[in-house]
Amino acid sequence: MMRLLELPTNFRPGGIQRHVLDLTAYLRGRGHQVTLAGDGGAWAGVGRDPDHLHLGLNDVAELGGALPRRLAHLPLRAWQLRKLLKARRIELIHAHETAPTLVADLARRGLGIPLVMTFHGSAPEREAAVAAMGRRADLVISPSRAGIEALVAKGLPPAKARVLGLGITRTPAPRAEEALTLRRQILDGRDGPLILSLSRLQVQKGIDVMVEVAARVQERHPGVVFAVAGGGPLEAEVRAWAEAAGVAGAMRFLGPISTVPLHLAAADLFLLTSRWENLPISIVEAFRAGLPVVATDCGGVRELVDDTVGRLCRVEDAAGISADLSALIEDPVLRSRKAAAARARSEEARFDPDAVHATFEAAYRDVLGQ
Repeated sequence: MMRLLELPTNFRPGGIQRHVLDLTAYLRGRGHQVTLAGDGGAWAGVGRDPDHLHLGLNDVAELGGALPRRLAHLPLRAWQLRKLLKARRIELIHAHETAPTLVADLARRGLGIPLVMTFHGSAPEREAAVAAMGRRADLVISPSRAGIEALVAKGLPPAKARVLGLGITRTPAPRAEEALTLRRQILDGRDGPLILSLSRLQVQKGIDVMVEVAARVQERHPGVVFAVAGGGPLEAEVRAWAEAAGVAGAMRFLGPISTVPLHLAAADLFLLTSRWENLPISIVEAFRAGLPVVATDCGGVRELVDDTVGRLCRVEDAAGISADLSALIEDPVLRSRKAAAARARSEEARFDPDAVHATFEAAYRDVLGQ
């Protein structure tokens, strides 16, 4: 039995948090004692899970504002985490992203506790800083080859680097009637098709590019609807962009959702216009729903998407993305073939949660053995 700490920045709904919670459930099922700590969010179990503790890491991360303010919070958060490490007799810390890694590295000084960091993706200009943070850890994990190669190129020692996938727990298939009802609600009188994107409203996700894509596609397909599920700091801006581009009637900004499988079942195509990613869970979820995927070629996306299951496009290439979407809209036979290939790809062992989570358990044992 290992005593482990899983440490994301917070428990807001998102791919990182989904991974942490799924991995934790597997490890607890294997008999390990797993403590969760991080800032709040809709997925925080504080008060419901005795091993889920609040730690204000938002104050240290980019959410904390200007750098001097974030650094001012660092000693307190490290001291609070150090108390937790001692009280829970933690044997290994797994930090998810750089702010938790920095706090954990300070907190563990002199305690002999190994530190694992997972790199979930960042803007290319931050990769050197992420690699430098990774050098503080005993092991750095990336879910994609592209992610780990980027860090090694920026100075992360290869001996510390390992690629481990993302085991994505399956959810029950929604009822067809429920999906049809939701589809009608989102289309709101339009004919479709319905193009879904699971994207936070932030610079990374390229929502400005998506608005331009919507304008181009709407010219050829007036009934199209682009539905964007996710909240974020650019909510007011993206609505203004849609108005200015004349596509407010063709775009639906749904906010955060808790019914991802149902929304995927209601859609015809899946779209990702990101400027950077590592290995998006949302693409695999789209595959499982049988949706062809049109996505930008960033990070590890090319390890998921190719012409068999959709289209891979250049980052910020609104014209190319629009052309690829239109080609799929106009050829239902091609769309059906890619949908079948997407379902088949989702069955690959690299997405099986038990198989993937077992590799994390083995990696923890390796680090503890060293």
